[in-house]
Amino acid sequence: MAWNHEYLIPLYNALLIPAIIFSVGMLVEGIGNVIAGILAVIFGGRVAFFIRNRLTFPGTVHHELAHAFFAVISGAKVTKVELFHVRGDQLGCVEFYPRGNAFSKSLQMALASIAPVVCGTASMCLLYWLWRFRCGELWQYILVGYLGVSILFHMNMSGQDIKNALRGMPFTILLCYVIFLVTGISMLPIGGM
Repeated sequence: MAWNHEYLIPLYNALLIPAIIFSVGMLVEGIGNVIAGILAVIFGGRVAFFIRNRLTFPGTVHHELAHAFFAVISGAKVTKVELFHVRGDQLGCVEFYPRGNAFSKSLQMALASIAPVVCGTASMCLLYWLWRFRCGELWQYILVGYLGVSILFHMNMSGQDIKNALRGMPFTILLCYVIFLVTGISMLPIGGM
């Protein structure tokens, strides 16, 4: 069987989606760590921690709302939302329980878990557009920049998010495979419409 067989190309595409999402999440985490490291060298560790985890609270709110939004639209039951409640390393939380059959539950787990990366990426694109085309005064640039940095610091996946996403990923990949197979769409330069 050739590597570019008509049934393998949709599989490559289906595997590419989680790879991109996890890569973006890890890249954002790395960028956040570098920025926090630079802040720690300049201002000290406590100030860097405060800036990354407290001063950028709009990013935490965005992160938790993304979890809640994807949980709700995928059919899960959201039971608790804490947008900014500091407990140790935890800055907020969303509790939900998946509903439906095994396929639905897996999809809900995966989607709710990757939501901060997906919504964060979309929000960063929107903020870039605002920065580039709509800001005209200094306060606007400062506000959009602050929101961008805040979201950037918090658009990663926590350890629990990663565990939940991995539990739900097999069915999610299967769904993506079927979508790519049926539509013939390819994100790769091989195959597709």
